[in-house]
Amino acid sequence: MLNALLDILLPRLCLLCASDAEDDGLCAGCAALLSEKKIGPPVCSVCGEPFPDSAGPDRECGACIGKAPPFISARSAYLYEGAVQDAVHRLKYAGEVGLARPLGRLLSRLPMPLIPHRVVPVPLHPKRIRERGFNQSLLLARALCKGLGLPLARAGLERTRDTEKQTGLGADERKKNVAGAFRVRKPGSFRGMRVLLIDDVYTTGATIRECARALRKDGAEVMALTLARARRL
Repeated sequence: MLNALLDILLPRLCLLCASDAEDDGLCAGCAALLSEKKIGPPVCSVCGEPFPDSAGPDRECGACIGKAPPFISARSAYLYEGAVQDAVHRLKYAGEVGLARPLGRLLSRLPMPLIPHRVVPVPLHPKRIRERGFNQSLLLARALCKGLGLPLARAGLERTRDTEKQTGLGADERKKNVAGAFRVRKPGSFRGMRVLLIDDVYTTGATIRECARALRKDGAEVMALTLARARRL
């Protein structure tokens, strides 16, 4: 009754365009724009890299065949383009933290091969937290956990140094920039667990891989989910 009354007095507005919104905080039009960038099969069965063709089943890509990544699977919900890129930028750089809830819910709909024991967000360095005021990956992870009823280990990982921003760096530079930059806060806390790693964007995978290495070193089996994924050039 109270929610119905509030909807009349204070209509829900889309967090992206301010028109009438659905229950998830987005209007049908904006939800459709995001859906246009949804990643579908075929993708690499390990790292989730979309194949350029649209035919055939999921299968391992050449990179994963040549060298297995430190995670058992990685998946992304959308291509990092158009309305998706705009939504991520508004959350991450414009401080529109209300977007984390609907975007996290969308992320929670992505199929996972196995149920995780813990959900871990990719951490920011304390200096970056002070500058931005929040960790967008933690906000997404919190919304996902609430939707799926999964336990969140919000401080399970820590960033040991203030790395340079990855934006504008090439693949090799990104890899060097984050090498050894993460560790488990309490050694042994993830031993024998299946961990779901959450981040906003998968570009080259350098950050996800370094976080996965730290968790695997602690004895965890790692899966990864990101809201968006940049096209490989």
